[in-house]
Amino acid sequence: MLMKLVDWFVSICPKKLQDIYYKYENVWLYLYFGALATFMSLATQYLAAFVLTKWGYNVNDGIPNVICTTFSWVITVSFAFYTNKTYVFKSKSETRKDFMREFIAFYGARLATYFMEIGIMLLFATLLRWNYYLVKFGAQFLILIGNYIFSKLVVFRKPKKKAESAAAEETE
Repeated sequence: MLMKLVDWFVSICPKKLQDIYYKYENVWLYLYFGALATFMSLATQYLAAFVLTKWGYNVNDGIPNVICTTFSWVITVSFAFYTNKTYVFKSKSETRKDFMREFIAFYGARLATYFMEIGIMLLFATLLRWNYYLVKFGAQFLILIGNYIFSKLVVFRKPKKKAESAAAEETE
């Protein structure tokens, strides 16, 4: 269902736009699924903040802030792993070992941007008392860029043997 909307939209575009889309398909798909993941991140963060606020906690305080961010991170990263693996980078794990390497690398890379997000949230929302929701929204742009770089260069990179044979097949 997620790809049907993309496929339909591309099919109604003029040929020149379709060519641009297919030339940079993984970037466009990353932006599309990244937007969905960003929406999911914001929605789950705000949901957690709403619940904790109703329970009497101040989400600008350190621990409630970290709880909301962690809740949001776990849900969003799980969604992102599935969509990145399946649709964006079209990675096919031939063995369980391949799958586990991608899984561990993906969550490990996302852990790096998680700590970046925690740092941003604690610095700007907790210490500087900037608007919690605007800080979360702004942090998502930095997270999106960092996550794309990690996914493209580390997690879903093609192994050299497969990449070389694929390049050889294209030239034939």
